[in-house]
Amino acid sequence: ECDCEFEYMNVQAPNLEIDENGYYHIEWLEGYNQTFSTLDANTGSDEIVKVLWESDSGINYSGYWVSSVNPASYTDNGVAHTVLAVWEEQIGDTLTVYAWYRDNCDTEHIDSIKVVIDNEGDNEI
Repeated sequence: ECDCEFEYMNVQAPNLEIDENGYYHIEWLEGYNQTFSTLDANTGSDEIVKVLWESDSGINYSGYWVSSVNPASYTDNGVAHTVLAVWEEQIGDTLTVYAWYRDNCDTEHIDSIKVVIDNEGDNEI
């Protein structure tokens, strides 16, 4: 018998600004190879669960596809964390990050966020 009625998935980027459309914004840091931020996925579960992460954006590096997020993490107190990493080639792009897990009742929970890669330095006159 399953007791999974309170489980869900809610992804957030607590260190990034969010606009009126619900899009998060990460500011490119000049002089670095990548710019990083952390993402959180709240599962509402008291169990330790493996959360899978995927992005619709990344780069080709030495012939290999490299995603903008780490592919998996585990929850601690119901929250899983991962790292979002963007590259200079992605400035101006809007990427979607997905997180999901399957609970003990075999129900899949999924959520996503949109992140815009900004470069304020491009807007200077």
